[in-house]
Formats: sequence, structure tokens, C-alpha cells
Amino acid sequence: MDSNNTLMEEIRKKVEKAHQDVLDGKITLLEFQLVPLFDELKNSLSVSTLDESSKIYIDACKLLDQKFKELKTLLTSLDEERHFAEYLKSQPGEREIAELFEGCWLQPFNLALLSYRFLEESKTKLIQTIPTSYVIQHLKKEQINEDFILKLPKHKFTEKMMKFYDEIKNKLPCKFHEVFEDIPTQIKIYESFVYVLHLLQTKKLQYQPETDTLYIS
Repeated sequence: MDSNNTLMEEIRKKVEKAHQDVLDGKITLLEFQLVPLFDELKNSLSVSTLDESSKIYIDACKLLDQKFKELKTLLTSLDEERHFAEYLKSQPGEREIAELFEGCWLQPFNLALLSYRFLEESKTKLIQTIPTSYVIQHLKKEQINEDFILKLPKHKFTEKMMKFYDEIKNKLPCKFHEVFEDIPTQIKIYESFVYVLHLLQTKKLQYQPETDTLYIS
């Protein structure tokens, strides 16, 4: 490795260390001198180090950009301090100063009718009423002794579906869930739901989502 490459490696390490020290809070860029770093980078530039120096230059420019941001923040802070000092020199009244700090702190919670002892006793009773653990039980599967509706022969299914249709058409129009209100078992509800789906598919029933209403076509 020639001297230019060696010097370029040293500069790269300096830039990386500066980045890391800023992230770790060890330094601020306002304290770090970037001019000597850019001078070293310029003096070590050669054809053989052009690619590496370009990468280091980009990282160094990021440091420079961050330094400008820190400087802008500092100048803004100093300007605010100057305005505040001028404000105090104008000798504002107590009322004006109080209005300046209004909203800087919260009023403490204070309820004179409740004692600390009462609140402690209430907390203890409340904790005792909360169950310490929950038992999760799996639902038991319901045993079905009859064939599921979709296994029925087609002509039988159509016959049962139309029978269901004749039973509910006097209810219509009505809310979707009201169709199943008088059905006694869960299995029958499943069966009826399949009928409704087929009736909707064949256009014998219509459904309006906005009002959740079933009605006859």
C-alpha cells in the first residue's frame, strides 16, 4: 500500500470516529475541526485513491451538514436568550410574568371530601374483587347425528329450501338476523343460512347492506 493509500485509510478512520463520537454524545460537531480533515483529504488525493476519497468526501460532507444544523440551533437559542433578556430589562409587571408562565405546570389533583385512608381502603377492596386468574375452556364440538345439508340429493335440497322460503316470506322485508330468530337449534340455523345464501344466488331474495335488510325480489 503506497503512502497516499495509507493516509486515505487514516482519514477514513478519523471520519468514522467523528461520526461515532457524535452518536455516543462524546463530542458535538461545534467542537470538532473539519477544516484540517478536508485539507488532509485534498492533499492525499490521487488517481489511485480517487474512488476511496470520493466515499470519504461524502461522509465528511455529512458531518459538515450536521455541523451547520447544530450551529443554526445554537444561533436560534442565543437569539431566544437575547429576546428574553431584553424582555426582562423592560421590567414587566408580576401579572405579565405570571401570564408568561401560564400552562407550564399542572394543577395537583385535590379532592377535599375524600381522605387518603378512604382511597387506600377503596383500592384494597377493588383489588380483592378482581379475579387473579382466568380459566380458558375449549368449546365442546357438537355431535351431529344427521347428514350435513350439503350432502343431500339436489332435488331434496331444493324442496327443503323452497319450504324454508315459504316459511319466511311473510316476515320479509326484515333484518337479516330476524330470519333466524325462531329457529331452535344451532344446526338448523346453519341449514337455514345455507338456504338464504342459495336464495340470494338465485335472486329469489335480495339483500341491502346499508340497512341490513332481506326482502323478496
